[in-house]
Amino acid sequence: MATGGAAQIDPRLSDSAMRDMVDGLVLLDSQARVAFWNSRATALLHLTADEMLGQSADFFVDQIAARTTAPATTRAQWQAALSANASEQKIHVEVLPQANGDTSHALLARFFPLRDDAGNAIGSGILLRDVTQERTADAMKSQLLSTVSHELRTPLASIKGFATTLLRQDVKWDEATQRDFLRIIEEETDRLTEIIDNLLDMSQIEAGALRIAKEPMQLRKLIREVVDEMRMRTEAHYFVVDLPAEMPRVLADPRRVRQVLTNLIGNAIKYSKRGQIAVACEVEGSQVTVSVSDQGEGIPPQYLGRIFERFFQVDGAATRRVGGSGLGLSISRGIVEAHNGRIWAESVPGQGSTFRFTLPLADNEANA
Repeated sequence: MATGGAAQIDPRLSDSAMRDMVDGLVLLDSQARVAFWNSRATALLHLTADEMLGQSADFFVDQIAARTTAPATTRAQWQAALSANASEQKIHVEVLPQANGDTSHALLARFFPLRDDAGNAIGSGILLRDVTQERTADAMKSQLLSTVSHELRTPLASIKGFATTLLRQDVKWDEATQRDFLRIIEEETDRLTEIIDNLLDMSQIEAGALRIAKEPMQLRKLIREVVDEMRMRTEAHYFVVDLPAEMPRVLADPRRVRQVLTNLIGNAIKYSKRGQIAVACEVEGSQVTVSVSDQGEGIPPQYLGRIFERFFQVDGAATRRVGGSGLGLSISRGIVEAHNGRIWAESVPGQGSTFRFTLPLADNEANA
């Protein structure tokens, strides 16, 4: 017959758990010297157990502070937290890159006292958690709220203003003026719809649920339709379309490809004050490469790798002039990648930009 009582726990279990836990763990003994340092602490702080075991708390704090973006502040905060050993404290720090290919990361350090069974202080502990992703997510949420509120405010103000004006009873507007006001209301409503659609598309892309209905389609006809539509939006640009004499069909969603083309050509119009906009296609093996080029101010080299990120916008006069949500290129990338294609940009500052994306040929076309 089994008897009650506490189970005997293999001490190797707790040792293994402390060594391999997902958070960094540092323990200091009653003499304020480093007594334990796990592998995750090494990964987060780029300091090994061999370097740190037996070192004083002051040395330990100095090493940490030297690796952060605010050494003096970090040193003062950590020393104060270790001195106040009677209570738990949390401190956020930004750790600088320590090796080639490394990136900065945000850490949350939680300080807690260590006590024996009688409640006597026997040291202190520090849990280190990488909260970079959480910080990034919070920043993106803030950016989303800021961007959406700003982008929605302008068309809403126009709609409200012109609707209120039309409803005034003390003024009689002629038919032409009324039509102008209604046209502006319609355009601003379309702008609101576009913003909402972009947000929905972005959420679907992030969730991996973007709906793509691929079919063999004629890309030539679609390109010419989109160019004709976009030509009506500008009087300061002229269009050059360069398509192969024999244009094979591609396997793609016509509505989504139209969305990408409209976005790229729309950007070319917005970010170049005037000049040529060229749309071209080139068949390469089992895919077609589509390019859209403008003669605008171009994109600085340091931004080329980031322009397809959500909400990212190049800081420049053109961006400040035209505004935008910063979602169009990110959505275009999601659509192209959902077609198993890729999208990229080439640019020379002062000479314009070229955006290219690929689409797969339909099976019977690729094997022809």
